[in-house]
Amino acid sequence: MQWWYSGSAIKSAREIDRLVDEVILADDFNPEDLREFSTKVELRRMDSGNVKATETFPSSDGWRSGTVKISLPKTKVCHDSEAAAPTFEINNIFYHPFLASIRAAYEESSAAKYHNIPFQLFTKGATPDSPPERLYSEAYNTDSFLRLNEEIQEKAQNDREEGDSLDMEYAAAPVMLYSDSTNLASFGTASLWPIYFWLAALSKYVRATPTAFATHHLAYIPSLPDIICQAYEAEYGTSPTEAVLRFCKKELFQQLWLLLLDEEFMHAYVHGFVVQCGDGIVRRLFPRILMYSADYPEKCLVACIKFLGRCPCPDCLVDKSRIHLMGTKNDLAARTSRRRQDTSWLRSTIARVRRWIFCRGTAPEGKIVNSVLGETSTSPNQSAFSQRLAQYGFDIYRAMVPDLMHEFELGVWKSTLTHLVRILTCVGASAINELNARYASIPAFGRGTIRRFGHNIATLKKLAARDFEDLVQCAIPCFEGLLPIAQDRVVHTMLFRLATWHALAKLRLHSDSTLAIFETITQQLGQAMRAFASHVCPQYDTQELDREYTARQRRKAKLHRKTSTRKRLNDSEHAKKTFNLNTYKFHRLGDYPREVRENGTLDNTSTQTGELEHRRIKRFYIRTNKTSRFQSQIGAHERRERVINTTQMQPGFPKNAPWKKKARRLMTKKASTGLRLPHDQPEEAGQCLPQEHHYISEEQRHHVDVTGFVHEHEGDPAVENFARDLRRHILRCSHQASGDPQIPIDEYEPTYNEFASLRLRHNRAYIHKRMLVNYTTYDMRREQSSINPSSQADILLLAPPGSAHPYLYARVLGIFHVNAYMAGHGDETPTLIQVLWVRWYNLDSDEPWCINTCTLPRLVFAPLDDSPFGFISPDQVIRAVHIIPAFAHGRSDTALPGYSIARSNDGEDDEDWNYLYVGIFSDRDLFMRFLGKGIGHGLPASVTESLTGTSFDHVHAVDATEENSNQAQNEAEQDAKDAEGDEREEEDAEEDEDEDENEDAEDEEAEDDDAEDEDEEESERSVHNASGNTSENGGDDGEGEDDNDGEGDDDEDGRDYYDREYEGFAPF
Repeated sequence: MQWWYSGSAIKSAREIDRLVDEVILADDFNPEDLREFSTKVELRRMDSGNVKATETFPSSDGWRSGTVKISLPKTKVCHDSEAAAPTFEINNIFYHPFLASIRAAYEESSAAKYHNIPFQLFTKGATPDSPPERLYSEAYNTDSFLRLNEEIQEKAQNDREEGDSLDMEYAAAPVMLYSDSTNLASFGTASLWPIYFWLAALSKYVRATPTAFATHHLAYIPSLPDIICQAYEAEYGTSPTEAVLRFCKKELFQQLWLLLLDEEFMHAYVHGFVVQCGDGIVRRLFPRILMYSADYPEKCLVACIKFLGRCPCPDCLVDKSRIHLMGTKNDLAARTSRRRQDTSWLRSTIARVRRWIFCRGTAPEGKIVNSVLGETSTSPNQSAFSQRLAQYGFDIYRAMVPDLMHEFELGVWKSTLTHLVRILTCVGASAINELNARYASIPAFGRGTIRRFGHNIATLKKLAARDFEDLVQCAIPCFEGLLPIAQDRVVHTMLFRLATWHALAKLRLHSDSTLAIFETITQQLGQAMRAFASHVCPQYDTQELDREYTARQRRKAKLHRKTSTRKRLNDSEHAKKTFNLNTYKFHRLGDYPREVRENGTLDNTSTQTGELEHRRIKRFYIRTNKTSRFQSQIGAHERRERVINTTQMQPGFPKNAPWKKKARRLMTKKASTGLRLPHDQPEEAGQCLPQEHHYISEEQRHHVDVTGFVHEHEGDPAVENFARDLRRHILRCSHQASGDPQIPIDEYEPTYNEFASLRLRHNRAYIHKRMLVNYTTYDMRREQSSINPSSQADILLLAPPGSAHPYLYARVLGIFHVNAYMAGHGDETPTLIQVLWVRWYNLDSDEPWCINTCTLPRLVFAPLDDSPFGFISPDQVIRAVHIIPAFAHGRSDTALPGYSIARSNDGEDDEDWNYLYVGIFSDRDLFMRFLGKGIGHGLPASVTESLTGTSFDHVHAVDATEENSNQAQNEAEQDAKDAEGDEREEEDAEEDEDEDENEDAEDEEAEDDDAEDEDEEESERSVHNASGNTSENGGDDGEGEDDNDGEGDDDEDGRDYYDREYEGFAPF
C-alpha cells in the first residue's frame, strides 16, 4: 500500500488487486527472477526483437523516421517549374513501411482467423417458395471485396507470377485505412495525427475490439509547423496567406502518402508478395485499399477537394444548394449520374493548374483556379493515390466511405437537437425545465446501452457521440406535448424517422429486405426534415443559446487578438439562428443504403473503431517525457504492447489464471423491501453458460416466510391471493415436469387435495438479486440480459399463438425460488422451483403500434379487475425490455390505488405513469424484434406482418419539395451562399470537437470550447423557403390500425396462457 500511495497517482485499487492476483500469486512467480531486473534493459530487449515468440515482428516492420519536402508557391512570383520553386523540409515523420506492416499482420497467429476468399451470405426465404435472401454484414461479404477477388483470381488463371506453383493460393489483402488528429491531453496543445489500418479479412467483431490489437499504426503525420511562416518569409519577404497555408497542409498530407506508397508497395500491388500466413499456408497476396474512413475535413484532405465548396461531397457532384432535397427521386438519380471520378482529364487539369501556380504566380484559390476547378470543388493538389494507383483502376473517391458517428450522431442529429432546444427556449423556460426533467427520469437500460441522463441535458455540454445516440433513442417521449398540437405532430414524425433511420444504420446485419426498408425510411426522413424546416421552424424567432453566444464571443476575442485591431467588441445581443439543411452531413445520409451493399454494414466504415484506438495513444502519451519527440515514444510503447500481447496469444504460452472478483465479506442481513434484495446485500456471482437459457443463484442466504410476508402486507392489492396463486403456479410447473399426457396443460387445474398436499420447505421463499437471461440476437450472436427487480425489471415474453401482438410485457417484482414437495406421496425430496413475481402491462389498443404511422407500442398497467399480478417461470422470459414513461400523459393511481409494495421502485409518489412506451430504439436487437426481420429471431411471416402493420414497398405521398424544386432553386442558391461561411465555421470547429466525442467526458474538457462552437456571424437564412412548401409530415397516418384491433381483449388471455401452459420457451 505504501507503493500505491507513492510515486505516480495513476494506479487504481483494481490494478493493485490485479498485481497481487495475476503476478505475485501466480503459480510461476519466483522472486529470484527479479534479481538484477532493470526496466530499461527489458525495454531495449523488446525494441531489439530479442523476445521469445516475436518472430512475427521483424526489424523491417519497425518504426522509421522520414523526411518530405513541399514546394512553396507565391502569388505573382514565377518559377521555371514546380521543381525550381523553394521547398520546405519536414523531418521526423515516424512511419512503418506499408508493405512490411501488411506482411507482419498476415504472419501473426491471428491471421488464421482471416477470410481470404470473400463469399456471399444467404438466408432461406420466409416461405418454402421464397427465394434465398442475401445478407450483408462483414467486409468479406461485400460487392467491393468480391470484385477484388475476381480480379486476383483472373490473374491467378491467366497471368501467374513466374515460379509460382499451380497450387499456390492467390488472394487479395484488403486494407481499411483511417486517419484523424486527436488531442492527447485535456489541457495544452499536444496532439497526434495518426494513420491506422485494419485488414478487412478479419471479422469486425474481432477487429473492433481494442484488446484484440487488430489496429495497426502506420504513420504519425506531423502538423504543419509554425516555422514554415519564417521559412516562407525568408524566401519571399512576406508571410504566407491563409490560402497558401491550406495548400501546404494538403501538400504535406499527400507527400506523406507518397512516402508510404513506395516502390516496394507498388511492386507488391502489381505482382503480389509471397508470405507464409498465420495458418501455415503460403500465399501470394495482393495489397488493395478497400476503404478510407475519416471525418469530413480529413476526407477533403484525402480526396483533394475544397472544404465546404460548391460540391462538398467527395462521392458525387451534387450542388450545395440542392442538398436539402435529400431522398427525392431527382437527388437519388443525381448521386449516380454525377458521381466523382478520378479521370485522366481531371489529373491533367490539376497538373496544368499547378503549372500556373508555380510558373505564372497564380493564386492557389484565386479566380483563375476557381474558374477551372470550381465546378467540381477540386483543390489544386494532386492526390498521392491518384498518382500511384489510378493507372491500375483505383479511384480514391470510391474509397471515401460514410461515417455514421460524425455525419449523423454528431452531425444531423446534433444540429437538429440543438435547434429543437432553441425552439423550446422560445416557448419558455418551463419547456426547457420539463425537457431536462423528462430526460433525467428515463431509466437506465442494459450494460451501458442507455445510461442515466444528467439533470441539465438542454445545455448540450460535454456530450460524446454515445450520449447523442442515447438522446435520439429516447427523444420521442421527452419531446411529446411540449409544442402546440400541429407542430408537435411534425416534430414527433421527424423524431420517429430519425430514430428509425438511426436504428437501421446501426444494424450489424442487413438483408435485402431491411435494405429496402432502409431506402424507404431514408426518403421519408428527407420528407420529415423538410416538413420540420418548412412548418415548424418559421414559427419561432430562434436565437443563439447561451453557450453558443459565449463561444462566439470567445472566437471574436481570439480573432481580435490575432489581427491586433483596436476595434471594440460590442455585441451584447444573441444572434438569430435558423435551421440549415444544406449541409454535407445531411446530404450524405442518402448514400448509406447503397454503401451497405458495397462495403458492408456501417460499423465497418464508421470512424468509431479509430476513435477507440485514440484512447491507447492517449494512455501512451502519459508515459512519455512530453518533449518534441513524443511521437517516437508513443510508437515504441505501441509496438511493445503489441509484442507482449501477441506473445501471450502464441500457442503453448503459459496462461495466467483469469482475474476473479473477490468474494465480498458477508454482511449483516438487512430487511428487504418486499421480495427485492437490497443493493448492499451480497449474492453469489454466478455465470450463465452460453448453452443455458438463464441463471439464478441457488444460494439460500436471504429468505422470507411466505405466510409472514402476506400478513406483513395485508391489504396491499399486490399481495392479495399471493399464497394461493404461488401454489397454483408451482403445481402447474410440477404437472408440466411430470409430462402427464392425459390432461392438457391448458385445461389443468390443481385439485383441492393437491393444494392440501403441497408443502414449501420451511415455508420459505429464497430471494435473489438478479437473473441472467441468454438470447439469440438478430445477427445470430449470443447476448445476455440482466434482470434486477430494483433497477432493470421490465421483461419481454412471447404472446400465445393467434394474438394480435406478438409479445407480452411485465415488470418483475421479485426473483426467488422455493423448495417444494408433495406430502404423503412417498418421495418427499423437495424440488427447487424458480419463480418470477410480476406485474403485468396491457397493450394500449387506443393507439395501435405501427412503424408507418410513427407510433410506438404504448402500454398501461393492468387494472385490478384484470389480474395485474402473477407468477411466471424464468424460462418464459425472452429478454429485458426498455419501458419509458409517457411523460405527456402524467401520473395517477387508477390502476393501483394507494400505497403498494409493487410500486416501491417508482419513487416517493404512490402513483403510476398513466401510459408507458416500449423503447424499441434502445438497442438493435429490440428494434429488429419489432421490425420483424431479425435472422436470428426466426419469426414467422404472420408475426412479421403483425409487427410492421404495412409494407414498405413504396413511399407514401409525393414529395412536394421535389415538385417545387425548380421554383425554390433560386432562393436555395442564395441561401446556400449566405450559409456557406457560417457552415464553414461550424465544420471547422467540429473538426477538433468530433475527434474525441466518443470518449469519456473527463477526456473532453479541452474540447468544450470547440464543442460549443457555432456560427460567428449568422446571416439571415431561410432554408425553410428553400425546402419548398412541403405538405406532408412524413407519416402514413391511419395505415395499419386495423391490424391491432382487439389487442386489449387478448392481453388477459395471454397472461392466462402462461399460467395454464408452462412450455419452457427458450428463444434460441
